[in-house]
Amino acid sequence: MLQLKNVELSCAKERWFRSPTWTPILRNINLNVQSGELVALVGGSGEGKSLLLQNILGLLPTSMRSSGQILIDDQIINTGQQRHLRGNTLGYIPQSISALNPLLKVGKQVQRAARLGGKTPTRDRVAEQLRQYNLSETILDQYPLSLSGGMAKRILVSCATLSQARFILADEVTAWLDLPHAEILLRHLKTLCHQGQGVLWITHDLHLAASFADKIAVLHQGTIKEVVGATELRYGGGSDWLQSLWQTLPEHNFIHAGEPLPYAASA
Repeated sequence: MLQLKNVELSCAKERWFRSPTWTPILRNINLNVQSGELVALVGGSGEGKSLLLQNILGLLPTSMRSSGQILIDDQIINTGQQRHLRGNTLGYIPQSISALNPLLKVGKQVQRAARLGGKTPTRDRVAEQLRQYNLSETILDQYPLSLSGGMAKRILVSCATLSQARFILADEVTAWLDLPHAEILLRHLKTLCHQGQGVLWITHDLHLAASFADKIAVLHQGTIKEVVGATELRYGGGSDWLQSLWQTLPEHNFIHAGEPLPYAASA
């Protein structure tokens, strides 16, 4: 299990000839991700969701500091350990497609990412993975600059999933994608969960979160306001505030009252 206990993040504000002041961004973050579970962390832009993932990986910028505990299987991990856990225990799907190296062909990048996780997939295995995401094998011989944003995003997901890391930290995996391709990726992440991996998925899309996640943690104004089961949310659970957000989603105009979302059952 991946656990966050009382995690707090602060950002430095530099001042001329004086010590910096520290402004809190995230406070009292407590969250668990079980093996075999997909947890959606939902919040608006600028809430600090991506910074939370970077903190788990030990990749915070020097202008930030953190406190609290990060644990895996009840063992506290420190910064030195985080470095060794990247790629094999902790897989990462970054939000920005600029994370792909523009000077390396796609095939080399995907295979390198898998090797970091201790895996050595053949070209055929990588091509099979790409076909699951409606991508052609020919992409392996191309450079990232020749890809669309949606194609690049699917390559980043392939890099993380081929490593078979125990926990995948997925930052806005559906960005740049239309709904059908977003569903394909999320169904695959659910498949990985069924195989025993855990996924912490950062998203601003409450509708998709309720369709695919096992539970939803709501980040608002720097702290987690509540954690609710996705099924519970769909059938009226959660706080009145969360239900007001859920009921005002435009997708409800196309859903009969009391019924699950169109693709929730197959997720």
